[in-house]
Formats: sequence, C-alpha cells, structure tokens
Amino acid sequence: MGITGSITDRGRELAEFNPGAWTAVAAWVAIAVVVAALIYGWRQYLKARDKRAELTQPNVSMFMEPSGSDWHLVELVVRNYGQTPAYGLRFEFANPPTVGKYESSYDDNYVDIVPLNLPAEIPYLAPSQEWRIVWDSALDRKQLGEAIASRFDGAVTYYDQPPSGGKPAGKKFRNTAVLDWATLPPVDRMELLTTHDRARQEKQKLELLRGVLNYFQYAAKETDEQTLRSEINRINALGAEVRERWKSRYETTDDEDDDEDYDDDDPETELINPRGRHNA
Repeated sequence: MGITGSITDRGRELAEFNPGAWTAVAAWVAIAVVVAALIYGWRQYLKARDKRAELTQPNVSMFMEPSGSDWHLVELVVRNYGQTPAYGLRFEFANPPTVGKYESSYDDNYVDIVPLNLPAEIPYLAPSQEWRIVWDSALDRKQLGEAIASRFDGAVTYYDQPPSGGKPAGKKFRNTAVLDWATLPPVDRMELLTTHDRARQEKQKLELLRGVLNYFQYAAKETDEQTLRSEINRINALGAEVRERWKSRYETTDDEDDDEDYDDDDPETELINPRGRHNA
C-alpha cells in the first residue's frame, strides 16, 4: 500500500506540472543529449586523428632474411613500411652483431670474430625504401658453432622530420628487434653449388696448383738422376692414390669406361748411361 500510494502521489504531482515546467525539463534533457553527443564526437575525432597520424608516420623495422642470390647468405635489412620518410636512423645494440673475418683466417682454421660494419647513421629512408647489408653465411657460421653469438637484441631509432635551421629533429620513434640466427631455416639441407661455393672451390684449386708448381720448381733443380727418378715415382704414387680415392668415392659407369682407356702399365723410365750419350 505504501509503495503504490507513493507512486500515485508522484503521478499526481507530474500531472499538475504546468506547460512551462515541461518545457524547461525538455530543454535540460536536450542540452544533456547535446553535451553527450559532443563528448562522444570529440572522442571519435581524437581516435581518428591518432589513427591517421599512426598511418601517415614512418614505420621502420629491422630484421634478417636470406639473400635472394645465395640462400645461405643472410642479410640485415632496415625497411620503412610507413607512408612518410624516416630521418636520422641509428642502430642501438647492447652487444653489436658479429661476423667471422674469413678473409684473414689462420692456417689452423682459426677465425677472428669482429663486429659487423654498420654505419653510424642512415640519413634517409623513403616510404617502402630499404637498406640492407650482407651479414654472414649460414654455412660458415654453423662451422664456428658456439664460438660466435647467435642472438642480438637491438633497436632502430628514427625521426619523422629532419633537423633544420638549428632546430632539432621532429618526433623520435624507436622500434625494437631481436636478431636470432636460430630462427632461420636450418642449413642441414642439400647444399646448392652457389657462386659463393664455386669461388671458394676455385680458390682452393689455385692453391693446389700453386703447391704443385712450387714443388716442380724446386724438384726440377735436382741434377742427380737417381733423385729425379725418386721424385718422379713419388709424384706417380700420389697421383695413383688420388685416382683410387676418386674412383672409390665417385665410381660410375663413365669412370669405368675411362679406366679401360687408361693404361696403368706405363713402363718406368730407365736411367741413361751417361757414357752412352753421343753428340749429334
């Protein structure tokens, strides 16, 4: 009874409102709706502005990927995915990326580990433009094993405006990156004969030829015929050993055909009696 009576009393009071009071209430309600709409519209505007600024600002990423020319060569890439240029790009590493200095390796296959030669600054990257450098070979790095680090945590910093007229650069951005060789495809697959491999093989062939020529240079200076015969037999023995090793490793039908044409029974050279020589 109490609740019903209270509702009835409120209804009578509302019914007794004059038209002016209803107009005032309607005005206040309209003002409240307008204020709420303005607040909602302003928030939507701010979100759209931030979204537009995010889409139009530079967006630079740093990553590593296999080279398009040699699958085992890995490159360090810095690319601007944004719609505006990036200025004053710099690298930040707690421990800089390292690479083996293979061109100055020692005779015992020891290789110096040196920092990768990165520039102090990349002045400018246009939208969709990238900067890249060959980092290392996955094959060579695998041979070094734990002697060389595989994970490098770093970042790239850049600005959306260049410094001008003594004024500092614009807004600064910083994108972190983790460069980890363990995340790349494994190198335990069929090793393709790439340009890099062929160059190394040709270098080894030249070294072999240099050794043979050096041997011939000094062996040919011998004047004693017994010593010369000993050197000739030594070379023939080494040649036969290499040939047998080649046959056992790459024995094919073609090799067998070649063996039939090869004469193993070449007579050894006999010493000439100096007293039997005559001038023509």
